Amino acid sequence: METLTSIKGIIIPASWDTNGNILSTAIVTFNEDVFAVTDSDCGRSLTHHLRETATMTGWVRVHGSSKHIHVQSFHIHDPGEPA
Repeated sequence: METLTSIKGIIIPASWDTNGNILSTAIVTFNEDVFAVTDSDCGRSLTHHLRETATMTGWVRVHGSSKHIHVQSFHIHDPGEPA
């Protein structure tokens, strides 16, 4: 089941090719949930914001312990910006 929702967390690399280039990203929330970012133009642009805090809005899919988000939009938080 997919649900449109917003999550806040830190953008991290999730997979790499054999040359060390980042292939995909994930979002780690502040309660330690990890959401893999699905491949899309918006999702790919997150590689420019690694280790930054962001709020993502998108379609979330949960299968067992696996969580994915198809990012529709995101907001990068400035350091010190209130939650």
